Amino acid sequence: MIYFLLVLLLSVSLAVFNPAISLILGIVFTVLNKNSVIVLPSILGSRFLKMGIVLLGGTISYSSFTSISANYFPLISLYVFLVMIIGFFLGYCMKINKKHLLLLIAGTAICGGTAMAALAPIIESKKEDLASSIAIIFLLNLIAIIVFPFVGSALDLTQQQFGVFAALTIHDTASVVGAASMYGESSLEVATILKLGRTLWIVPLVIFSSWYFSRKESGTSIPYFILLFILFILLGSVVSFSDSAIFYLKTSSKICLLMGLFFIGTGISLKSLKEVSLRPISFAICLWLIVIGMTSLLYFL
Repeated sequence: MIYFLLVLLLSVSLAVFNPAISLILGIVFTVLNKNSVIVLPSILGSRFLKMGIVLLGGTISYSSFTSISANYFPLISLYVFLVMIIGFFLGYCMKINKKHLLLLIAGTAICGGTAMAALAPIIESKKEDLASSIAIIFLLNLIAIIVFPFVGSALDLTQQQFGVFAALTIHDTASVVGAASMYGESSLEVATILKLGRTLWIVPLVIFSSWYFSRKESGTSIPYFILLFILFILLGSVVSFSDSAIFYLKTSSKICLLMGLFFIGTGISLKSLKEVSLRPISFAICLWLIVIGMTSLLYFL
């Protein structure tokens, strides 16, 4: 029975295709797996996450960079750096644990759950930190999808203005697409292009973090999966994968990331989650409100 439950919950997590849901279902399995009837290797989640990162590299090529409007990329880059600087300063003032802080900043500045899932095995963050970070971002995204289209209409934002606003203030790509599509087709197009620009910053984030943490903890070597990640980026630039190939790579990458989060969830207990401090939640909300305010200034300058 418990084996059937494992397959069922894992299947549901892949069908729903949402990082937060996959993590939650993994925790649900742990609760139902009384007396540890099934013992899953703790390294399983990390390996799937790393595999997902490698496959993600194949979807990021030089053509992805050139497809982004030159008018917007400087804005996106400035946004990412400002959010990181403000995040580190705010996190220092609020005394947030360094690795937990990195996860929340990466999720806010770049690409929500994907950025955090990619960063977690590199910095070797605690499972509880990753779980709480993804849960926080998930709830903020849910609020954004429901509230932002109404706010945009109330403020009489144009399609382009709302597309920019959604792309810069909402964490996950799926949530950006969801909110923008509710506002209009033109808004969706602008938001998708800008969000791609934010997502591309996952490349320097992963490479720099890998170098920095490996240098501090075990010399100057870079983990093998980062080398494969870079190799896949170069391969995608040289070979120029077809749209269908990129679609399958993206899907495979997402599946690996979801499975990784599910198995990480199986190693988390409800007791350990209850011990998570309220500071990271307060930090994530404060940083998000600052980002919203900062982005809103674009329409008044």
